[in-house]
This record gives sequence, C-alpha cells and structure tokens, in this order.
Amino acid sequence: MSTAPSHKTALCLIPPENVWEQIQSIRLVYDKVYSRWMPHINLFFPFAPESEFNNIKIRLETILNARPSFEIEFDNKSIDYFKQKGNECTFHLRPKVNKHVIELQQIIENLLPNNLRSKRPFEAHLTLGQTTTSRISDIMVEMKANWKPIKFTIDRVCMISRENDPNDLFSIKNQVLLVGANEQHDDEQQPMPIETPETNVETRSMSTSKSRLCIIPPNEFSTRLLHLFEDTSFRPMKPFQIVLAEYDKAPKESDLHSRINSISKFTVDFGARSICFNYSTSRLFLKPNDMEPIQRLNLNNSNDFDGTLTLGDLDKQDLTEVGNRFTQNWTMATNEFEVDRVHVIDSNGRFQYTVPLKSQCFS
Repeated sequence: MSTAPSHKTALCLIPPENVWEQIQSIRLVYDKVYSRWMPHINLFFPFAPESEFNNIKIRLETILNARPSFEIEFDNKSIDYFKQKGNECTFHLRPKVNKHVIELQQIIENLLPNNLRSKRPFEAHLTLGQTTTSRISDIMVEMKANWKPIKFTIDRVCMISRENDPNDLFSIKNQVLLVGANEQHDDEQQPMPIETPETNVETRSMSTSKSRLCIIPPNEFSTRLLHLFEDTSFRPMKPFQIVLAEYDKAPKESDLHSRINSISKFTVDFGARSICFNYSTSRLFLKPNDMEPIQRLNLNNSNDFDGTLTLGDLDKQDLTEVGNRFTQNWTMATNEFEVDRVHVIDSNGRFQYTVPLKSQCFS
C-alpha cells in the first residue's frame, strides 16, 4: 500500500453505548473534539484512507476473527494525564488491565503495511479532555472522587472515518469481529450452545460437533438490547446470532463462497412486536419483519430454519418485564442492521471463517 495515512480515519476500540454516559458528561465539558469523536481507544491514528477499508478488513479478519473478546475496566485509578506542548495537558482513562489491548494492537501492527505502523510506543487510553497544568491536579482529584467504575466487553475493532462526512464527524464504516472462544475456568459459566426453537437437552448433546453458518449483528445493535435486559434473569448468547444452517462438518470455504457470493447484502429490521419467547426451551429471540432476504441464505433448505435472532435464555417470570421494556424503548432509528457477511463457527463458538455477501452496484 503506497497511500499515506489519513488524519480523517482511525482504527479503534469503541465502548458500548450503555457505558457512555459518565464518559460523555466529562468530555462534553473538557474535550474540544467532543462532537467529532465518539468515546474511543485509538489503536492506529492516523490510519489508512477510507477507500482502503474493505481490503484491510479482509486482511485483519484472517487473524482477528479467531481472537476472543475481552473485558476492559476503568476504575478511579484509571484516570491519568500526560503533558503536551506548553502548559497543556490531556487527561484520559487507562484500562485497569492493559494486556489484552496491547496484544491486540501488536498483532494488528504486524499485519499492517509498514507506512501504517506506529512510530512511537503504544499506550492504550481513552481521552476525556484537555486542560492546563495549573488546573490538572484539581480536576484529577475531583474526577477520582466521583468516578464510578465501569466494565464492558470489547468484541470488535472499528474502522472510523470523517473523510466524506459533510459535518466532519467520525462514524463507524467497518468492523472486524473478535469471535474466537474465550478460555474458561471451571467456576465460570460456560457459553450457551446455539439453538433453534426446537432445541432440547437431548438434541443439544447430539449436536455438539456441528458447525453453524450464522449472521452476527453489530455491537451497537446488541448493546442496546443488553442494556434493556439489565437486572433481569436474561442470560445472553454471546454474540447474538441468526443460525442459517448446521453442518456435521464445516463446508469448504471455497464451496460456500461460490454459493453465497451472488447473494446481495441486505438489511434486517425488527418491529416493536418482534420479541418472542419459547416456553419449552426458555429461548428469547427476535423475529424479523421480513424473512425473505434471510431465507435466501437457507442453503440447506432445512425445515428447522426459522430465520430468527437468538438473544439468549430468560426465566419465565421476567418475560412480561422484558417484553414491556423492549416495546417501550424500540424505535425506528435502532431497529435494524445491515448484513454484509456471514460467519462459520464451531459448536464451541470458535470462528472458522467469514464469507462476504455481494455488494450492490448501481450504474
């Protein structure tokens, strides 16, 4: 790649929106670029021009899709600052544990073209604002006294750009998922198996060796739903998935690509009444308004295929509360996501490969 890095793009980690409130209340007062940037941890800035995003995404997916998601925590000891030119300071949040962010950045750096690699040591931080050296001590004391710890999961890397935005604001243009299996300790809850409405204990045990073709929604969509289900018995599928097909043995990537690459990308949308519950399995799921685009991906023509988005399990006594929250908070602005690729994962949730759908072209 010979193109120069752009200060209008970045590769970064973005916290889910349900933890933004405390961060944004500080940035609104102190961060001079509050309106331009969303809360973020930059992995690379400047980054490649937006025209290179698709090529870079394909390159990163070969490694990052097999990486597991990880947690980031910001406590009051995370608040720090560094000096800049003159008497200026930038204060920020540093993850309580930096290990996973640093490892991820180094892996990406090894994959990127030489002209995109960082020229200085990487320091993981989320900028909160700017001030002067004379005020920084007072600001730090106040923030540490009032800060409430936040913890969230990072399950993707985001490519953001403001190159073509009329208001010069960054927005997410591409994402690379971290969908590899996490190591589990004996006392930790194991990930739930993917299931269809007819799944029961017997069929779960019989299908543990199967691979599955899935649609995985973007992080922004999923975190909105997770926020609605807080303080209930909801046990989420990680990540949420639409199961398209099951295989006793995963098909060859080239074979699946030849069957899928003629299917155009599409949008899945849901209504206020899309939320559903299976009383026999305790499965909570969403039924899309239009099944026809998803039906095209029912490659096995299976009668068990239902095209619904599995969210997780829920105790029956919380169904009314969860249904009311969903109906009251669902809006036209948040009820859809674009499907531009599908994923093959094994029964333990480990990524195997991704197949892109056809991009629509207009003359």
